[in-house]
Amino acid sequence: MPSKIWKEQITVSSFDVGASGRLEAAALMRHFQEVAAHHADELGVGFSDLMKEKVFWALTHLQIEADRWPRMEEKITVETWPRGTQKLYTTRDFIVSDSSGKVIIRATSAWIMVDYLRKRPVRPTERLGNIDFTPEREAISSFPEPFTCEGDQQSKTERKVAYSDLDINQHVNNTRYVEWIMDTIGFQSDKSLSSLNIHFTNEFKYNETALLKWATNGDNFYCSITHQATDKTGVEACLKFTK
Repeated sequence: MPSKIWKEQITVSSFDVGASGRLEAAALMRHFQEVAAHHADELGVGFSDLMKEKVFWALTHLQIEADRWPRMEEKITVETWPRGTQKLYTTRDFIVSDSSGKVIIRATSAWIMVDYLRKRPVRPTERLGNIDFTPEREAISSFPEPFTCEGDQQSKTERKVAYSDLDINQHVNNTRYVEWIMDTIGFQSDKSLSSLNIHFTNEFKYNETALLKWATNGDNFYCSITHQATDKTGVEACLKFTK
């Protein structure tokens, strides 16, 4: 019988950490993707299973709340479980614990199934009928929290989509957007990222130009990534840093 809750132990490697010497948010997202993919494979709804029907998973929302970020060579345990469906969305939660078992990071995410040929969402219920969801266990909340990008604009910059930004679906991988955002904000040497809430609404493809704008409002940083050609918003994020 497939596991309702999937666990994997990970050692934070040298290429997971940045200038702070701690696990970077984008690296954590890559681990989340891998752990979620392994669980989906066991549940029969992984990449290979869905591509037989020309369908793939796409991340639309992710909210991360961190008490602390683990250091290089630290051993952590990532737990994940699918919590349920809400219309077109399937929610999946994550918990990261340190070697003592203390929870240090919580995350909740929302995903859609996309028809590869039509590039349109498909309803998940008919493909997830045999999944044993865990709706009673919430890492943060029932769905990533909404937010509005409002504040005093600080800067904007352009970025052209490069080959290294692309994933197997030939659009920018969601972890790359987080790296773009962190590059735009700059190194916060005296602060640590305590919260990241990011929404993905429109894909970017090879050679397209993205316009990154960021603003501040108190302790909050807001960043939007729009298509230069159409002004259509592709990504919005709210970040909080603490000392």
